[in-house]
Amino acid sequence: MNTQLTLLLLSGVAVNTLAQTPAPDANTLMNLGRFDEAKAILSRNARENPSVQTYFDAGYGYLRAGQSDSARIWFEKGIPMDEKRIPLNQTGSAITYLVKNDMTNADPKLAEVIDKSKGKNAEILFRIGEAYTGYLTPGNGSIKPIYPKAVNATKAIDFLNRAAERDKKNSAIQLALGDAYYLNKDAGTAVSRYESALERGMNASRVYQRIGDIYWQGRNLNLAVENYKKAIEANQNYAPAYNQLAELYFLVNRYKEAASFIDQYVNVSNDKRQETLLRQAQFHFLAKDYQRTVNLIDSNRTVLAQNPIVYRIEGWAYSSLKEPQKAIQNINTFLEKAPDKAMPDDYKYLGMAYMGIENSGSDSLKAINDSLGVMNLAKAAPFDTTENLYSDIAKYYYRAKKHPEAVAALDSATKHGFKADVQDLFRYGMSNYTLGFGRDSLGKLVRDTTRFQMADSALALAQKASPDYAPTVLYRAKANYYAYKPEEAVRNGKAKSYFEQFINMVANKEDERKRYKKDLVLAFKYLISYNELVTKDETARNDWLKKGLAYFPENKDLAKIAAPETETADQ
Repeated sequence: MNTQLTLLLLSGVAVNTLAQTPAPDANTLMNLGRFDEAKAILSRNARENPSVQTYFDAGYGYLRAGQSDSARIWFEKGIPMDEKRIPLNQTGSAITYLVKNDMTNADPKLAEVIDKSKGKNAEILFRIGEAYTGYLTPGNGSIKPIYPKAVNATKAIDFLNRAAERDKKNSAIQLALGDAYYLNKDAGTAVSRYESALERGMNASRVYQRIGDIYWQGRNLNLAVENYKKAIEANQNYAPAYNQLAELYFLVNRYKEAASFIDQYVNVSNDKRQETLLRQAQFHFLAKDYQRTVNLIDSNRTVLAQNPIVYRIEGWAYSSLKEPQKAIQNINTFLEKAPDKAMPDDYKYLGMAYMGIENSGSDSLKAINDSLGVMNLAKAAPFDTTENLYSDIAKYYYRAKKHPEAVAALDSATKHGFKADVQDLFRYGMSNYTLGFGRDSLGKLVRDTTRFQMADSALALAQKASPDYAPTVLYRAKANYYAYKPEEAVRNGKAKSYFEQFINMVANKEDERKRYKKDLVLAFKYLISYNELVTKDETARNDWLKKGLAYFPENKDLAKIAAPETETADQ
């Protein structure tokens, strides 16, 4: 589901009860990526309080949102109000061409504003330099320019350094310089500029978050967490740090921490965007908090219902909560609404749900549901590299006494690199054992020696993993016995040690003795015959016969074997 990285021992961030969160200002909203809300605030302010600055701020909001054409409309409204030597809105208008890489218009317009300001106004130089960074924007585990075509790290550094010379106390210039040096692949200097921004009064949380982002991109995740922690310590209501921590912990598969931090992010930011709430539900699902996943979706149904992915998440969660009917309903709804987005896991959870439906009194209905379950699991199994769905498929076929299908499923598991567990090995052995009894066209028994050998090999591995499981030992004995004609099976002695072991395991236990009566009689008969035909050891032969009769005095076969001895004694 995500890139696998080595799990790091990242320090946790202790967070006290969060303070009541004030309504975020437009700048904070932009830093959160909530541009629609920021634009609404800035454009309303420009309409209600028209000025050089409010028109520029409104245009800047649209510019940061990636809507340069709309930004130009606001900038051009402010141009008539610009001061002669500080053409702020004219600069904004020129930048709208720069970010679109329309240099035919951008170059002369930028040259004009630089000329008007004599190349000495820090604000103009800053705005141009910042534009050459493409407006580097962090969020959701990345830090990327909104306008990649505008990026020119060399020009950005040049303009921003010139601005910094004329306004040495301006923290925003230092922050933009940090972005420019990062784009220039000079992370060390970037962090130094961010620290300079902090020294000049830049919001500490924003600076520490920016430094954390830089370390994240360099895969120094411990230092990234350390700086996000500092951002939260500086201001418990600084939402971006919570968001980044959530994404970082998601990256390293620490899903419980990811879910916790995204909860805190939503609480602090009051971010109710569909994508945020969907991410929150996803993180709780990955943290295996399935009930919380369902509750989040239900409480935000109006916002989330328009996105078909929500039906997938809820369906998977219900499948894991063992509520199969709800799982089936939601997953099928997703597949109907977004068939092009179907993925193997959809069929995995759908299959699990069908197979999880309890028998409602109808064996035929249960069989239909199980069949649908296996059909869906089969669609997912070849693509699942973490969970051996073939094992579940084989379990179904084994219980349904469809042994060729059970063997085929377990063979597929091996081909896909899954290691068989003890239950897989036992089922593989037992299915091959059953298939060892074939019939020819006339209905005559045909022993498939290869199948019996495969059965014994699988059961041998199962026995290593679980040596005290009597059925494994029994069927090793029977596989080695029935692989041959009766006398040959006795003479080669391959079943001998297993029959002996099986007797020792169960004969002294009354319940087990009743359960395995026929198998124990077979074992005693085999050992009697072996000592009679192979070892010629009459004492051992008689000992096994006596033990057999002691346990099963009414067994006709054992009595018949003992009969000649009785007749001889009478004579």
